[in-house]
Amino acid sequence: MIRTRRILAGAAAAVLIPARRLSGAVSVATLLIAARRLFRALSVAALLIAARRLFPAVSVAALFMGLAACSGGGSGEGAPLPELKLRATAEQWRQDEVARQLGIALHNDGPAPVWISRVEPDLPSFEGETPVDTPALLPPNGLRVDVTVPYGTGGCAAAAEASYVTVVARVEGDTRTQRVRLALPYPNELLNRLLADDCAAETVRKSVALRFGDWTDLGAEGVRGSLVVERTAAATGTARLHSFDGNVMYRLAYRTANPLAEVTAGAPVATLPFTASPLRCDLHAFAEVKKPFEFPVRISLDGGKQLYTTVPVDDDDRKALDTMLRRNCGVPPAGS
Repeated sequence: MIRTRRILAGAAAAVLIPARRLSGAVSVATLLIAARRLFRALSVAALLIAARRLFPAVSVAALFMGLAACSGGGSGEGAPLPELKLRATAEQWRQDEVARQLGIALHNDGPAPVWISRVEPDLPSFEGETPVDTPALLPPNGLRVDVTVPYGTGGCAAAAEASYVTVVARVEGDTRTQRVRLALPYPNELLNRLLADDCAAETVRKSVALRFGDWTDLGAEGVRGSLVVERTAAATGTARLHSFDGNVMYRLAYRTANPLAEVTAGAPVATLPFTASPLRCDLHAFAEVKKPFEFPVRISLDGGKQLYTTVPVDDDDRKALDTMLRRNCGVPPAGS
């Protein structure tokens, strides 16, 4: 009982000692502080009395240490999470186009560096977008870091819906992570363009199948091939091929006509012969080219607007084109 009285007396002193030092009127703020100290002291005293009766062999000092550990005093775990000032935009570079990826440009407008461990795209107008785990450090003051994510395949809509990314982030030096949902700019010209491209390609695929025919090596003149345009069973009208282009590495030569080819219910298959030869042979082009086998075409369906898509290229097509290009340019075979 003597020790208990000492504990309670200490609790009261926590309030009375500051009160003695007051001169003049006592402010409301001071009374609130004093009341808070008394409440804490009495709460600790009550816990110590109960614990002392249950565990008489344990010293008061040990009980104090145990209570401090349970309360998490000084650990900072109960502190509020720091505010994160992050924003995001969507970009796409040439290498991203080939892999069907978006560059999520993350900006940290806060005063401290922020670690990003995961980026999750939320693109309602696309299917198959994929989250990416990545250890990315965002410097403070708005500096940008890009994280590439697959964006899937778009459908046919007038414009892309509002889109977002969710990031898992933590301030450098803090072990606690936060999930932060960031809105991408809306309306979004890049997402609108990707959506329109995917819609056009899907519309063409429903009506027309494109492929390359057999290849014939012409030596120094290049390689002869053909573009085969075939009407599908789902087509309902006439499909016309208006353009067929090479790329940064290959020059295509073929007869000119308007249209270049046409398929109908009565003539469901058309062939456009062409010759492919090198357009560039410098090593810089070989090293930097991102789409060496992309051949764009524009096709109209039933007299509608011209739709953009590309010709599918299989392994045999790649081998015939690449072998000719390297031989005629004097560049060693790939992998040598």
